[in-house]
Amino acid sequence: MSDSLTISGGGSTAVSTTEMLVSASALQRTAGMSRDIAGAISMVDARLTTNQLVSLGIPTAAALAENDLECAFTQLHAVADRAERLSGLVRFAADSYGLAEAFAEGLTRKFSAEAAALFGFLFPKHLAVLGVTLVGVPVVLGFAAAAMVTGRQPAELMADKEFMARLNTLISDPLFVQTVRFGVMNVDEIVAGAAGLPPVLVGLLSTTGVIGLSSSAAGVGRIAGLAGKMAETPVALVSKSDTSSVKPAQTVEERAERIPQPTDESPFQVSIETTSRPGEEDTFELYIGGTVDFAFGDSAQPFDGSSNVNLAAGQEAAALKAVLRAMAEAGITAESEVVINGYSQGAAVAALIAASGDFNVTGVLSFGGNTGQIPIPVTVDTVLVEHEDDIVPAVGGPQDNQHATVVTREAFGGRELPEGVLAPAHQLSEYRETARLMDSDDSEELRAVIAQLTPKVYADASTTVTSYEFERVKP
Repeated sequence: MSDSLTISGGGSTAVSTTEMLVSASALQRTAGMSRDIAGAISMVDARLTTNQLVSLGIPTAAALAENDLECAFTQLHAVADRAERLSGLVRFAADSYGLAEAFAEGLTRKFSAEAAALFGFLFPKHLAVLGVTLVGVPVVLGFAAAAMVTGRQPAELMADKEFMARLNTLISDPLFVQTVRFGVMNVDEIVAGAAGLPPVLVGLLSTTGVIGLSSSAAGVGRIAGLAGKMAETPVALVSKSDTSSVKPAQTVEERAERIPQPTDESPFQVSIETTSRPGEEDTFELYIGGTVDFAFGDSAQPFDGSSNVNLAAGQEAAALKAVLRAMAEAGITAESEVVINGYSQGAAVAALIAASGDFNVTGVLSFGGNTGQIPIPVTVDTVLVEHEDDIVPAVGGPQDNQHATVVTREAFGGRELPEGVLAPAHQLSEYRETARLMDSDDSEELRAVIAQLTPKVYADASTTVTSYEFERVKP
């Protein structure tokens, strides 16, 4: 397992491992300590002159120590200067790498958009096939294709260890994940090219966000709607837990542990913590779970495949409706301070609520969410945790929230993929391990952004938690 974290964003162009950030911080501390010691030496040197030493009856040989003090003072300042320069060089290396990566990503998006438009113009007959290939989640497509070729049901394929191993190897390859991240952005460009628009114009429309993932997903939703699939429905509150006392989460790992994972015994998809303090308005912390049922159109579960597509299209999916209803049940108003934690589909819901501007969202913590094309406001403290070998965040396209702090690692770097687990790098257990690594990391940048999300604890405050279960209301 790779324990190395990479941090980017946060309003900076830097892309660096936490080891680089820790080294830069340590060098800066060395510079500060050297100057502090030099200051103390200077103070002693100023107070004890040679004449004072002689008048006190101290041997004149001791007076020579003054020269040594002056030499130490000079050398300590030189050490401080060198440490500061080295710290600056390490940070410059991170910034330079980040700028180069951002530049390369920009060119990749521009040229891939133009190439997609050219393909659509030259081969319009292949439009439908390629469009589905790029929009569909590769996992689903892999099962569908294999089922057609072998004549077997997807459930049978799930039980085929050899097939599962090959599929997991493919979708857990960081290079394949990166290819999907850019590929999902180009469906609209292919359509525009097939319609006869010049590739250069299509590239411009793509880079400015006029066309892209959300409109592609909306198109898929409309096509599915004609077939009677993925039609959105109202939701109903089915049950909720007893309200109980809880201590506010103080670490990233605690937050990851509190994200719901619905089971038959505990079917809740959303948990809301309410902190009350005398004379103050209540504050809230939301925890939203991921996809529960991958069905399209035949499920009573709001957190299903249909919601995944409709969320990508920026529409009010059933999962979003469920969370909004839970917020209303908890007494959250437009003025209430809210921090939202989400995993997978729940992370997309968290980002959309923040992007709506309808609530006073002060922070978002996302684990494995396809949030790349959801414009989270720059006023919201945002930490996005993604695995380089997790295909789910990649389906959301490139990460455009430049103000957000993005923490990544390769979950299965250096270890074997487990058997019988689809998309293992996307498992919440793996993100909980990444959360633990974040808490134990020494980089000042990461500690600072985590501190922004951590609520203050007051002696006169009390926190309670209530969890909610929702179902779709079928027409």
